[in-house]
Amino acid sequence: MEFLLYLTPLGKEIINSVMLANYNVRENAPICRNKEIVGYIKSKDFVICTNNIKNTVSPVSYHVNETVYHEATHVAQYCKGSKLNVVTYLDKNKEGNVARSLKVSNSSSSYESEAYYLEDKPKEVLHYLKKFCF
Repeated sequence: MEFLLYLTPLGKEIINSVMLANYNVRENAPICRNKEIVGYIKSKDFVICTNNIKNTVSPVSYHVNETVYHEATHVAQYCKGSKLNVVTYLDKNKEGNVARSLKVSNSSSSYESEAYYLEDKPKEVLHYLKKFCF
């Protein structure tokens, strides 16, 4: 899986935790044919759309890690069985991202808001994974 080459040490630890939580980590799955999707969680599939990231945003390594942190937040939410109750403060750009995500997913805005808030906070994401999945 190519995306693993882009991960920070913390990103690798998060992926290991996701796999330990019995998620099937996949890259460029059929859902990625929708070019707007860079990551996706469905049942026990954890999908990173590396090709979509490489073709739309830069720097690639930053956005691969951000996507891993975002999707791992959803894993923690699913392990908990509800949102994490993180107080989120999103700038206008991230609020727009939430709106775009809601168009292509069945998620609620509170779940997406938490994931967008935590996508640049990998230590917190790892904390929530450990707290709720193990």
